[in-house]
Amino acid sequence: MKNRQLGFTLMEMIGVVAVIAILASMATPMIFDSMRNAKVTAFVEDVNVMRTAVARYYEDTGLFPVHIPTDQRDGRRMLMSNSSSNPVGGWDGPYIEKEFDNPFRDGGFRSVISTANANYQFDLDGDGNVDTAGVAVLRVDNVSATEARMISDLLDNDGDVDSGTAAWNRAGRVKRLGANGNSNSSLIIYLTRN
Repeated sequence: MKNRQLGFTLMEMIGVVAVIAILASMATPMIFDSMRNAKVTAFVEDVNVMRTAVARYYEDTGLFPVHIPTDQRDGRRMLMSNSSSNPVGGWDGPYIEKEFDNPFRDGGFRSVISTANANYQFDLDGDGNVDTAGVAVLRVDNVSATEARMISDLLDNDGDVDSGTAAWNRAGRVKRLGANGNSNSSLIIYLTRN
């Protein structure tokens, strides 16, 4: 009578490990895509909250706010608190419940500013002409090309347009600054018109 050895052979173990590796390699990109999609969706919701907050601030004060969460100086977080040294008349905030984050990089720069700087002008309809002068914008740094394009598609429905004056990164409410290839750059989002 032969003794039968119980357990798995080396070949069976290698086969199981190979199957697990194949399944993991197929699932990993889907997991990362889901995480990126969730981050972009949450960011677009934050943009809508900021748009409402800026509109309410403007309605109350007749001005656009300056809000830079990383800047603790007086008057730099106007959506959360009025300036103590130079109070803004009509301020009836706070206009946001909690500070907004940069979901693309922990502690990364983000701000709401009002500016007439040419880099912050927008061609909203994609006809090649600037439609805005002084605007309130949301700026978030370290946004990848893929994430920026997804955000533009959600806000402007133009993420597939990649050339001409109506290109997603040039026209509409979303544009990129400092974009080189697929590198991270600043994303500028139009909040409201002056």
